[in-house]
Amino acid sequence: MTLVGFKRATIGIFGSDGTVTEKIIVEGKAEKGATTTAEITGLSKEATRVYGSDIAYYVSQRGTGDVSVNLGLLDLPDAANDKILGYKTTSEGISYIGNDTEAPYVAIMLESGNLQGEKAMLGFFKGKISKESITLNTLNNEAFTPEAETYVFSAIEDTKEGESFGQVVGKYVGDAQESITKLEKQVFPTTLPVG
Repeated sequence: MTLVGFKRATIGIFGSDGTVTEKIIVEGKAEKGATTTAEITGLSKEATRVYGSDIAYYVSQRGTGDVSVNLGLLDLPDAANDKILGYKTTSEGISYIGNDTEAPYVAIMLESGNLQGEKAMLGFFKGKISKESITLNTLNNEAFTPEAETYVFSAIEDTKEGESFGQVVGKYVGDAQESITKLEKQVFPTTLPVG
């Protein structure tokens, strides 16, 4: 599957009841951030040879590896950044990063297209987002060109009952609204999940 473009990233923040209580949509609107890149890794488990009768008899490779998404996001608003990273914030606008910093569980949906012009959607059911560093660069006499910041989404298996139970990623390529809506509801449950 060859993907063309990176139109939108939607981040759903889970509440304590296991439902998505807030969505952050990053799609290139002024002062609301834009997407630049997404690299998904860990989709295949490392192959392990099992030996028997003095030969490599079987290759074990079931499941996924450590699935993660390296997201390049440009100009993500500070409030959204602080929420997805679990920073402690005050009413005065001060954010604190320290021993009690803990990112909330989130789900993400990435939207692109394929070479045939169909929608391509990749939904990750549950995980946490981290950001390793904050970078400051000096200005020079050249025109300022902002660069995207890297966020890492570390995925885990879905724990909701249904078709997505035990899965990490849901992928849909096509334009059928019924299938798009089904995947969105699986990724971003807004009613209390069973189980």
